[in-house]
Amino acid sequence: MNDQLWQLPPVNKLTTLEQTLTQPSPLELFTPDWPGAEDVTIYVKRDDKIHPVVSGNKWRKLKQIIYGYAEQYLDRAEFEEELPQNADGDSPDAEESSIIAEGSSLTAEGSSFTAKSSVRLISFGGGFSNHLHALGYVCHTLGIPLSAIIRGDYSATPTPMISDLTSWNVDIEYVDRITYKKRDSAEYLNSLKERFSPAIIIPEGGSQEQAVAGVAELVSEITEALATNHNTQFDTIIAPVASGATMAGIVSALTPNQHAIGIGVLKGQDYLESLVNQFLPPAILTKKIVTKEILTKELMTKELAVKAPANNEEENKANSNWHINHDYHCGGYAKAPPYLKAFCENFNHAMPFKVEPVYSGKVFFALKDMLKKGTFKSGSKIIVLHTGGLQGAR
Repeated sequence: MNDQLWQLPPVNKLTTLEQTLTQPSPLELFTPDWPGAEDVTIYVKRDDKIHPVVSGNKWRKLKQIIYGYAEQYLDRAEFEEELPQNADGDSPDAEESSIIAEGSSLTAEGSSFTAKSSVRLISFGGGFSNHLHALGYVCHTLGIPLSAIIRGDYSATPTPMISDLTSWNVDIEYVDRITYKKRDSAEYLNSLKERFSPAIIIPEGGSQEQAVAGVAELVSEITEALATNHNTQFDTIIAPVASGATMAGIVSALTPNQHAIGIGVLKGQDYLESLVNQFLPPAILTKKIVTKEILTKELMTKELAVKAPANNEEENKANSNWHINHDYHCGGYAKAPPYLKAFCENFNHAMPFKVEPVYSGKVFFALKDMLKKGTFKSGSKIIVLHTGGLQGAR
């Protein structure tokens, strides 16, 4: 046992968990043989390599609330064993994650903190939720009690994600769709807090105000990496949008001459924009919703600019740095029509990293189509955010 570790306050002991994560995540040049790709420079922000279980943007969204919990509720306790790493001392890469997540050493048996009290975390998700999977691992590792409210009854046929939660001693409660729709209702949330008291509720997807600051850090990482290694800066960043906090974190960190394109992974025109807006500070709050694949005139080709609707100067300024494209949800959340499945299979065979059809597959499918359509100005520097989630495809 490391005596110095024993003397550290809880927040610094939590840093030991953070040291098993790959941060900053890599920024990799991406050169697909796709029409239009030769006219731009594309980088992929590999948040899928942050951790094989706490994958993609999940640690960024959970980090602040977990640190806050640690400062208030975790006793100083020693690790019974080292937190999991691979043979080289690094976190395993994303390609290993599907093997590791299925109950091997990353369940971190015995390596936990002791909670001062039974203050419980409660959160929500579906049967394949990447958020619940990441949160379940973190809570198990740190000895934090967790209740997962899951949409639908999987008790007879648990998904791989649910099997992992069970092995991590997560309390699982299955609810029907009518009950699940109440997950944002104050009355329902208060009833959960009363039933599980004392308890802290984390919204679905980990989307909360604390998540925005954690996600904003990735923009700083990208900026520093481009300046240091390539002496350049990016013009556009592309990311999936589902619960809104990831997009809001990105937008909050952009400079005025940078643009973010969200790829809506579910049907929700206007709804997704409202989710993002709820997390944005008033100074950059969008006043008018922009949809489809209309970019600001600064980023559009001349051909697309001619087709752009005429907006007044105030509206253009308000919408100058982000919009959500709703053309690539492929039928809705977790819908994977044959053409998307074929794209993901071909991508995973030909490219140096993998995607799945719920989030990353739709983002790269959208990128390929937008490149073909000449959406981006020649010479643009484009960042694609890979938010992980490969466990959900098991």
